[in-house]
Amino acid sequence: FPTRRSSDLEEASFLKQNGYAGVCQVFDKGDELTKRIVAYEEVNLRVGSVYLNVNDTPILEDTVKPLANRDAIIELTVQKMSPKTVEAVRQTASMAEKLNIRVALYPHHGNAIATMPQAIDLVQRVGHTNLGIMFNLCHFLKNEQPETMQAVLTQAAPHLFSISTAGADKHGTSWGTLIQTLDRGNFLQAELFGILKSLDYKGDVALQCYGVKGDKKRNLQTSMAAWKSILSTVNSGGIK
Repeated sequence: FPTRRSSDLEEASFLKQNGYAGVCQVFDKGDELTKRIVAYEEVNLRVGSVYLNVNDTPILEDTVKPLANRDAIIELTVQKMSPKTVEAVRQTASMAEKLNIRVALYPHHGNAIATMPQAIDLVQRVGHTNLGIMFNLCHFLKNEQPETMQAVLTQAAPHLFSISTAGADKHGTSWGTLIQTLDRGNFLQAELFGILKSLDYKGDVALQCYGVKGDKKRNLQTSMAAWKSILSTVNSGGIK
């Protein structure tokens, strides 16, 4: 059984001290994934998801087996569609179901599945109860119109497994404007989470940190402070 890595324990300890519940969207597989899980569970945190791609070949069980029965998710991108894609996604969902791992399609700019409507369509085509969708604010703002957010989330609600957010400019076009610390950007986070509250969303919320400049630890502390403020606003009903 692989032992934990000291760097993982240091990372997990910092996140624990600063109010985070765990880590998501990791790239580890197999034994490397086990090492991260061991470190995180040592401080009672979760490895909440792995980030994988499927085109026409299903994800193999050994890739994600360490996450079995841990309330985890496979965040699944689809870079290219082929005649085999629907079945590959269906087989991935079925494999993961046996391990008690959910599968959430991850709409990603530039991919075959890039928008929420495309993800909803694929979920319906696959027709597997273990397949859902992850809403990613940065990719939504990159590919879709902000004014459609409530309608899109309402349509996706029965399949919504996870949320990823970041500070963002509402009409930003670059990743630097669409992925910021949570205290920055002119997009109103309370609007997103007000919608999710009205939809009775109960799943995970992840912080997108890709490419954010500056001190990583300070960025995480700043984002957590902003998150607590957002929750206070939403829970007090102070949203419009």
